[in-house]
Amino acid sequence: MVLNKRVISLFSIALILIPLAGSVVSAQDAPHIGLDNYRADRLDLNNDGDRDTIRVVYLLNTTSHYAEAAVQVDVEHNGMTLNFWDNTTFNRTTPYFGSMDIEAWGDGTYNVRMKVWDAESEMIIHSVDLGEYELMANLNLPYLRFDLEAAETIFLGDDCLIERVFLDEVGDRYDALGIISLSGSPWLVRGEVSDIDCSSWPARDYSLEMFYRNTLGFATSATLDFTIHTLPPPMFTLNVTGNNDEVGSICSIAIEPSEGTVMALMEMDWAISDPRGEDIDVPGFSTVDCRLWQVGLTKVRVTVTSPEGQTTQGAFNLVRLPPQGEVSADVKEAAGPENMWPDRSLGEEYEATPFFGESILAAQAVVLITGMGIAILLGLMGGAMWNRRGSGKEEYVDSAAIAFDLASEELPTYTDPTGVHWRQHSDGNVDWYDTVSHQWVPYQEV
Repeated sequence: MVLNKRVISLFSIALILIPLAGSVVSAQDAPHIGLDNYRADRLDLNNDGDRDTIRVVYLLNTTSHYAEAAVQVDVEHNGMTLNFWDNTTFNRTTPYFGSMDIEAWGDGTYNVRMKVWDAESEMIIHSVDLGEYELMANLNLPYLRFDLEAAETIFLGDDCLIERVFLDEVGDRYDALGIISLSGSPWLVRGEVSDIDCSSWPARDYSLEMFYRNTLGFATSATLDFTIHTLPPPMFTLNVTGNNDEVGSICSIAIEPSEGTVMALMEMDWAISDPRGEDIDVPGFSTVDCRLWQVGLTKVRVTVTSPEGQTTQGAFNLVRLPPQGEVSADVKEAAGPENMWPDRSLGEEYEATPFFGESILAAQAVVLITGMGIAILLGLMGGAMWNRRGSGKEEYVDSAAIAFDLASEELPTYTDPTGVHWRQHSDGNVDWYDTVSHQWVPYQEV
């Protein structure tokens, strides 16, 4: 009997609770968050005369004592959609009024849609198309640039600085910054946008590239091409002090670098040969002390080598003269044996001495005797030539007569008063002798 009473009581309670449970389920199925009001307006935030921002405003209420909601605004421009969120809590006694400012990131048309989410059920309870709006860009898209601070032609070791310029107003505005990557450098570079010191980079061609993408999907890149050239061969001159001076006097041979040659980076190798052909060892400095080098000619050769292995040679023949007067033992020892010293020229102190001394009469006598001797010699030569000419003429006449006798063929001959030679044949015909052709010509009367 008691058991029946308990069963009846439980059944009665169940009948009372069933309507209440049904009322709760029906209350949860119906949205308790309402969108009372909303709108979208174009604004000119920077007051430049162009509409550059969309402001979306909305008013939410609820029939519940507590509500969690999320407002999503989707903005599409040029094929890219960005989502903006506003998460809030409110109750039935205090409605929620909210707004969002969406700044344009490019010129053109923007499509705007708003959605209201019930955060507890994770369901969209309201979706509104706010329309299209023409805007001008207010935010700059991501931007990268290299600035090279260096000479027009960069050589190894020259001052070289690469500045990296970066800007992303879109990512900064919406907390969507990305990461910058760099490629093409000879080694890792610290920092994404810090300046790069390239003064110690090796000599070669470089092609640097920076790439950036923010979390909204906007990306950009920049490139830089430049060359660091190998240093030219060392250029220098030899500055010599003390050439043709006495041993012991100031003497030095210094390498004077030309512009662009840094001697601190160079290697110097001296090859020095003294007058006896022996080598002189000196340290590899840019200046050599030659004060105590031996008397005579010393051959100096120097080779300057750059860090890249390029070489330049210089040479000089240094002459040191014997010391004069009282000198120190070091100088005497350095000068070498005196019997090996060359003869010393008197230089400007030399005075010419006349061959015959200073006697004018002696000089005149020598000139007179020399003149008379030349005159006698010329007279003898003239007489000899005259005699030779006369004897030659006589010999010529005699030889002609001999030739004539031999050529007369033993015929009777005679010479007329004009000097023409004639001969007569046995038949009475005569010939005359042609002295030009040296032959007998028959005589014919015209």
